Amino acid sequence: MTSRTVSIAILGLIAVSGVLAETLQAQVRAPSTTDASRSAAAAANVAPDSTHPYQPGVDVTSYAFALTLPRSGRSITARATVNFARRISVDTLVLDLMSLTVDSVQVGGKPRAFVRDSATVRVPLLLSDGLSVQVMVAYHGVPDDGLIITEDSTRGWSAFGDNWPNRGRHWLATVDHPSDKARVSWNVVAPSELTIVANGVQKTRVPLAEGLTRTTYEIAAPIPTYLMVLAAAKMVATPLVKTCAIGSAGRCVPQNVYTFPNEKSYAPGPFAEAAQIVEFFATKVGPFAYEQLNHLQSATRFGGMENATAIFYSDGAFKNRNVSVQLIAHETAHQWFGDAVTPRRWQDLWLSEGFASYFAPLYLQKSAGNSAFKEAMRGMRDQILADAVVATRPVVDTVGARTPLTLLNANSYQKGAFVLHMLRMDIGDSAFYAGVQDYQKTFRNGTATTDNLRLAFEKSTGESLVVFFQQWLNRPGYPELTVGWSWDANTRIATVTVDQTQKSAPYAATFIVDFRAADGKTERRYLHLTGDRSQVIPLPLDRGFVPVSIVLDPDVELLAKMTVVR
Repeated sequence: MTSRTVSIAILGLIAVSGVLAETLQAQVRAPSTTDASRSAAAAANVAPDSTHPYQPGVDVTSYAFALTLPRSGRSITARATVNFARRISVDTLVLDLMSLTVDSVQVGGKPRAFVRDSATVRVPLLLSDGLSVQVMVAYHGVPDDGLIITEDSTRGWSAFGDNWPNRGRHWLATVDHPSDKARVSWNVVAPSELTIVANGVQKTRVPLAEGLTRTTYEIAAPIPTYLMVLAAAKMVATPLVKTCAIGSAGRCVPQNVYTFPNEKSYAPGPFAEAAQIVEFFATKVGPFAYEQLNHLQSATRFGGMENATAIFYSDGAFKNRNVSVQLIAHETAHQWFGDAVTPRRWQDLWLSEGFASYFAPLYLQKSAGNSAFKEAMRGMRDQILADAVVATRPVVDTVGARTPLTLLNANSYQKGAFVLHMLRMDIGDSAFYAGVQDYQKTFRNGTATTDNLRLAFEKSTGESLVVFFQQWLNRPGYPELTVGWSWDANTRIATVTVDQTQKSAPYAATFIVDFRAADGKTERRYLHLTGDRSQVIPLPLDRGFVPVSIVLDPDVELLAKMTVVR
């Protein structure tokens, strides 16, 4: 969600009749006293085949960012303290940091020479530095991206972090890859009239001289760098209903909406359902992972951005009063999918976007009924079948992963969601939610791959799902079915022929066909696609029933292009 010249509109999630969409403008963390012991423990767990592919042998445990924001202008002064564990063979820490001027680097509190280029800060490490290391980088300048600093005629200067997918490096010195999650704390000095919101909970707010205030935030759970953000603006907070016994260890989950002063009257508005949304997901998926959840009007270029504990929504959505409950549900679902459990590799982005795009309609099913849910899934399927990327690229897209922005497409969102829908229909609610809960419990506060999810569902079902995952996630496209049928009144058998006409290999799947009589009565049967190119399927019907037409997949449970001929 990195080219500033590329602009795309992606349907982030589909609501009733496919009307709702997130419009995505593509341009596309200092605990110190306890970190030594935590880092030492982490160091012991850094295996030679580290699961952090971006910088093997390095595992960041925490970031502490200290920033001074100006009263006017876009220049910032910053200090990043990075606590990490390393394999002893790692002799350089490479921090991603674009263009800003690096003033100094310290290792273990002592100055250290460093190598600077246009994109990184390379910090040499000595054997004497040990396995648990603390590096501090001081820098300043005007961020080109990532921290969006703007001036508005009515509310003055504001700053909002907007990091996805790897734009955090424009203002934060980090190992900027989702595979390496870490805790983060913030120490922000800014004009006192600005409200500061960042990841986690506010710890202190202390007035300083010259009309400045120091605000600190800290989040206990590790999160990926693309979710590490702050907001600094003139904002008004509206408390929402607190939901209890759904957080970790049975905690309550406070929620707030932060709006610019001109939009104060909009709150709570659609956010009145925020408590029910969090409660629904906690019941279906598992405990809420964080201390609280804030919803902010912001300068994000996306329709919504799921920053951990601080969801940013576009400024225009508030000004135009068109934040929808489904958008809130989509971004809130990300607190579990993407935030608490993060895709380890970019090609697994569907584990974030697909889940959020499916669980938002699941909330719709609870709040508005099954008909609304079916219409949402029908609209989603229509989007998939009309999308050129779906036809040519798989959901788990290793080529697209080289440029994560290109993964903001119907594969990651709608097709990922529909695959989850088909899986739920195949294995049933009990096994589906058991698998989801096991996946969440196992990888909570960590990272996961598509295979990790498959294994969780195989555990809940006791069945192999290799074929299902392979055909729906590792191949482009979908089945294209030409279905014919005939009726023999003497044998009372309806014969259904199914031809898979897509160019790719045939699919194995099951779907419903409803036979309809002239009086409106129906008989339902299941068609099992066995993976053959053509099938002839005889289906006996009840005595006295004479079909005059058929309806394929009436409950919208199969991703396929279907044509009936007779």
